[in-house]
Amino acid sequence: MCKKTICCAAVFSDHMVLQRGKPVSVFGEGRTGTKITVSIAGCQAQTEVRGGRWQAELPAQDAGGPYVLSVTDGETELAFQDVLFGEVWLAGGQSNMELELQNCGNGQEELTVCENPEIRFYNVQKRAFVDDAFLDAERQTCWKICAPQNCADVSAVAYFCAKKMQHELKVPVGILDCYWGGTTISCWMSERQLARSIAGQKYLDDYAALIGDKTDEQYAQEMADYNVAFQAWDARVKARRAKEPKVTWEVLNAECGACPWPQPAGRKSPFRPAGLYCTMIQRVVPYTIRGFLYYQGEEDAPRCHDYGEMMVYLIDQWRRDWHDLSLPFLFVQLPVFISKEEWDSGTDSRAWCFLREQQEAVCRTVRGTGMAAALDCGEFDNVHPLDKQTVGTRLALQVLQKVYGEPIESDSPTLSGCVREDGRLRLTFVHSAGGLLLRGECTNRFGSAFEVAGEDGQYFPASPEVEGSSVLLTSAKVPEPKYARYAWYSYGPTPLYGGSGLPALPFRMQPEN
Repeated sequence: MCKKTICCAAVFSDHMVLQRGKPVSVFGEGRTGTKITVSIAGCQAQTEVRGGRWQAELPAQDAGGPYVLSVTDGETELAFQDVLFGEVWLAGGQSNMELELQNCGNGQEELTVCENPEIRFYNVQKRAFVDDAFLDAERQTCWKICAPQNCADVSAVAYFCAKKMQHELKVPVGILDCYWGGTTISCWMSERQLARSIAGQKYLDDYAALIGDKTDEQYAQEMADYNVAFQAWDARVKARRAKEPKVTWEVLNAECGACPWPQPAGRKSPFRPAGLYCTMIQRVVPYTIRGFLYYQGEEDAPRCHDYGEMMVYLIDQWRRDWHDLSLPFLFVQLPVFISKEEWDSGTDSRAWCFLREQQEAVCRTVRGTGMAAALDCGEFDNVHPLDKQTVGTRLALQVLQKVYGEPIESDSPTLSGCVREDGRLRLTFVHSAGGLLLRGECTNRFGSAFEVAGEDGQYFPASPEVEGSSVLLTSAKVPEPKYARYAWYSYGPTPLYGGSGLPALPFRMQPEN
């Protein structure tokens, strides 16, 4: 609880970025009945504390600053320094959004040149349940200016996205970092929202079954044992990396063992459905933002066929929480990936294929969304590929084109049609950006990037020939092809690109005739 007569939510601090061009919500706690005045840049708003909480709305401002944001109830006055108006985005998801700048492929080099006072970050604290320690720690959180001493632990994807946006828009950019590695999509919605869908209710029921009659004390002991195992594994990995900084995950997994996973289930676990929605998302609602950046899905691969439904409910939840059903939601499609275990066994569940397909369906059917392709950014046996600059930059292209109307190509080549031509299939694409091209090999042990099938639905490798915005597919084993698919494996080559340099989206389809 607030120890002063008035306080603002923890997300308000020195160096914050407020959203330009929209009325700005300022909110916090205080004594019921108290009158509060909020002011900035010559503008003022007044409100009253009701039920211990208050919220005021400042009029829209153009980009600029620095300003001082003042909040007073006549007894206590709060003054936040070096406040800018610009573009504010919430970056959410799991470990690939969480992966820190210092740990990405070129992170150490980027840290030496990252200083930019026009880019700022607020890391929502990562805690799984609210108690006194939670509230004490939350009060220590603050906005940070982009600089080498501040940015090592920010999301690499969010950083590179913000860097590109700020360079192009020439206005301040603020990022609310709000993510947790290993989380399913169910962690980021309320129980009520989850219960609205069949898929969401199954997450609730399955996790409740995992907990069973386990007490919080039993969970605490299980977590203590888990942490011992994890720290031992982490120490082995760090020691091996000290000997060879660029050692691959294939080698690390072989020599250090697999990361202990999953964590034990419990009522205080960060991985319980709806948990982080309460302890992270709700702590920054309704801080005024332009929209959402999202990179998540790996942990939901076992439920890949439900992912589209879950995404629809997540987008609806967040938009309703911010009282704006038009807020843009831009996200990253999962890249190629396969574990060494699956690779060695010669099996491919194709769960990531189906999940990528679900993500594309959401992009096609839900207004105000956009999808950055990362198909070619995956790594063998590493669920955390290190090239976050490419991913963050592609996400920025989605933002710049779809939200700010920049005249650029942000979308990957996407299948738009298919016809049969004398024993061949002609696939046509939109967003080819002047023409398609092939890069590198087209096959791996699980098959060819391009495949065709006849009436029986049995697929065989196909030879591709690019003609402008079309690809002609032929196969001696399928004289009358009827179906085609591209990159329909969890891991493999991604040879088809558009003139923009963006990789084609994977697909499976049936010709029109």
